Amino acid sequence: MLFASMLGAGAGYALEPDLEVAMKQLNEQFSTSVIIPGYEALGGQMERLVLATQSFEAEPTEANLAAVRTAWLAAVSSWTSTNTVAFGPVHSLGYSTALEFPADEAGIDTLLATTAETEAFDVESLLPSLQGFEAMAYLLGTANNKTAADFSNQERRYLSALVVRADGVTTDLLTVWQTGWNSNPAYGTLLSTAGSPGNHLYLSVESGSEEIIRSIVNSLEVISAEELPDILEASELLAESPDTTTLQLLSSGIQGIQSAYVGTTAELGMGVSGLVAIANPTIDQQIQSSLVTALNSIDQAISDPTNTVPLFQAQRSVDIAFELLQTEILPLVQN
Repeated sequence: MLFASMLGAGAGYALEPDLEVAMKQLNEQFSTSVIIPGYEALGGQMERLVLATQSFEAEPTEANLAAVRTAWLAAVSSWTSTNTVAFGPVHSLGYSTALEFPADEAGIDTLLATTAETEAFDVESLLPSLQGFEAMAYLLGTANNKTAADFSNQERRYLSALVVRADGVTTDLLTVWQTGWNSNPAYGTLLSTAGSPGNHLYLSVESGSEEIIRSIVNSLEVISAEELPDILEASELLAESPDTTTLQLLSSGIQGIQSAYVGTTAELGMGVSGLVAIANPTIDQQIQSSLVTALNSIDQAISDPTNTVPLFQAQRSVDIAFELLQTEILPLVQN
């Protein structure tokens, strides 16, 4: 392991009682510190998107279309940020499928052509490929310079229906974390009481902390092994600059990782950093510094998409954070 020596031979053992306390505290505070505020912020962005879309449906002006596109980007950025901690009900109860499934563009065209003007779009009953953020993006047609006059009544109705459905899904997701589902306790309660008698989901304190940290590790791996390499490869092979939306969503993903790692405010509670600092404060500072560098590098790329040098710097920084968490920290919280 590249960074194994940094923990020291006895770090994982001498501090074990303190680590146990830190894991318990992380489990108790993480949903109120990171997850619920993230989903609340997403809910606020979805409400704005609903209003913007309804205004555009009623009055298809260029100004209203621009407002929808702005609101869509804000909402999908917020969703991307929450994906850092995309564990539990977001997948097990199918919420992510209803929001981020790849769009079937031909299927969307067929649906629009075969739906009567007076027929409501029952989005919930549609295939996942016909709903969610990517379906909205296809309808909005930003890449094709679609104007307000290019939208049919059907497209505007369908867009509104998609947004209302997505808003309902994000509301339900927040409810599951806060109050529960199908007679089950709130998911936030299950996480905060990991290892307590009767907790059927998290049988140990370690299992709760492991899920939190593994989710961050997985998010870093996706950025490191897939998203950044894809952007860089396309830039090299096609000699095209990355589009700004792609870079903004990448930035949102790293911001979500940073929020999960450092937490939000002292009043709400700690993030993973509090636990890592007990194991080894040097590693904690390296991870924090790497995330800051990655974010700053992406911001530089957004300012000048023709310059890919900052993206290589972001790649290196994300790699460092990933390897430290994967090889040094995750083993500490595994049973």
